[in-house]
Amino acid sequence: MNDDKAKLLSGYQRMMTRVKDMWTHATHDDLHQYIDAATEKAVELEELSREEAEKISDYLRRDLNDAAEFIANTEQSLGDWMRFDLELIEARLLDTFSIMVDQTHASLDNLAEQARLAVEWQSGEITGPGTLYCESCGQEFNFHRPSYILPCANCGGVLFKRYTPDEEKTIES
Repeated sequence: MNDDKAKLLSGYQRMMTRVKDMWTHATHDDLHQYIDAATEKAVELEELSREEAEKISDYLRRDLNDAAEFIANTEQSLGDWMRFDLELIEARLLDTFSIMVDQTHASLDNLAEQARLAVEWQSGEITGPGTLYCESCGQEFNFHRPSYILPCANCGGVLFKRYTPDEEKTIES
């Protein structure tokens, strides 16, 4: 992996940790304000450029919104959203992501429209833990940690989604 990709992956993980730390010592319940603060901190410390930090912020918001919407709409667990055993994720990462998803879920009423629009992932972007499928061929890809989304190894597709409950029923039938 080249240095730029490693830098962005590291930035995603640091941003998640900073948001969790801010949330742990929270005086208010605005997760998105904490993401903005973590973005500013990464730029201030020159860990990331403004463009890189904002891109990672968008990726993090997308992942959290999607997980929270899934949990709210299906009443299933975070493990069901990820579509793999939670034991495969490092405990610290799972704790951080779970806390942020819980907060996002709690404020989902305010974010519902944004979450519905943020349902597409593209190769070259970073995603958090979970399972995506290729829109072209349906191939599943499991991400156990923040990772770059590569083009589909099966068909070369570049657009990905998470399964919705309706798609699950169709696929399992």
